[in-house]
Amino acid sequence: MTGNPIKVLLQTTIPTTDDDWSIARFSRLGAFLRTQRDPDGNPVFAVTMRDRNPLGAPDTVLSVIDRSYFDELWLFAVDIGDGLTAEECAAISRFRANGRGLLVTRDHMDLGSSVCSLGGVGKAHYFHTRHLDPDERNHTIDDPYTAQNLGRSSDKGYSGARSSDLSH
Repeated sequence: MTGNPIKVLLQTTIPTTDDDWSIARFSRLGAFLRTQRDPDGNPVFAVTMRDRNPLGAPDTVLSVIDRSYFDELWLFAVDIGDGLTAEECAAISRFRANGRGLLVTRDHMDLGSSVCSLGGVGKAHYFHTRHLDPDERNHTIDDPYTAQNLGRSSDKGYSGARSSDLSH
């Protein structure tokens, strides 16, 4: 590989929150990417990791990501539907349309449902309360351990369930 490292932003759709899916939970991924070297020993990736700014205003990075120096955005959509504003979705969509890399991942149930408004990407994701799967056979609770909670998995354990919630 020649040239500069790939500038990657690892970003969540929630503000930093104790015991939730903040960017700290992805620290091993960031550390791994930082260890990658080309055959000449140069770094392959320059990694920036961050959570979104507090809700209620556009995120200072995501809202202008299309004008940033980042080559790739790895978006961890772990919100309950409020993690991306219209302004941020538009900027991320322009970022992608300009040929830069976008990886979007989410979890079960409605986690990350704010991605529904991402141009060309949101339509690939089905949720339980937004953008329903057209195949009604798939309209089932996919996490029987926390069926009462269609929102954020904020507790530790299997799919966010408290260990006391597990019946077996």
